[in-house]
Amino acid sequence: MSVNIAVANHKGGVAKTTTTITVAHCCALHGYRVLIVDGDPQGQCSNVLGLPSEPGLFRAISAMVSGVADDVHQWIRKTGRTNLDILPGNDTTAMAQVMLGADKSIDVIDNLLHPLRREYDYIFFDTAPSAGGIQERACYASKFVLCPTATEYLSSDGLTQLAGSLWTKSTSLKNQHGWDGALMGVLPTFYDESTSVSKESLDQLKTQFGRDVLPRIHRATALRECVAEGKTIFEYAPAHRASQEYETVTAEIIRRS
Repeated sequence: MSVNIAVANHKGGVAKTTTTITVAHCCALHGYRVLIVDGDPQGQCSNVLGLPSEPGLFRAISAMVSGVADDVHQWIRKTGRTNLDILPGNDTTAMAQVMLGADKSIDVIDNLLHPLRREYDYIFFDTAPSAGGIQERACYASKFVLCPTATEYLSSDGLTQLAGSLWTKSTSLKNQHGWDGALMGVLPTFYDESTSVSKESLDQLKTQFGRDVLPRIHRATALRECVAEGKTIFEYAPAHRASQEYETVTAEIIRRS
């Protein structure tokens, strides 16, 4: 059975897509069968991997919500990388977000991916920085939630909001729907040793989340450059510090899962 991991934060610009793609590819390089589900309406996962964006997730969700018999396999695409597939999305995912907002079923995505759970070792969800809709249902379908967060002022705000939606509030997934998942970890991103802000932010995260804080990822131009090339950091600059840091983070995620 697959280990499902939702990559989420209620704040944008924290490297969710970069983390989803990079950790997923690293798992694949280690021999695990991996599926990426692009649940962000921007549909960037395909572009980052050098692939065309498609309305795969929208069509799959639309069929599921409408009760139409549909095989999710038809929407899955090969990435050209061993062990790594993708259920792509594009701007039509925003329509799926609206559709799910009106639908009361919390287990739509869980049911959608059920046929795939014996085919993959890991399923990673890239999600939009918003509550409800796809993000909420991706988290419900996941055993773990991985939370990237930029090391800047108020960096914990998005995490606090996400924690509320998952387990602390009376309306959370845990209290309202019986979600039994857990926090995989908080991943500090865009760390910059030349500024006091990054250090102070990291210290704050460690105080608030303790052992749940994963090894930091430094700010790196190479992580932006590889996107323009349609490559992951392991393909673009395998010897770069960013590659080594994501390798360390991935090893810890595998250990925790």
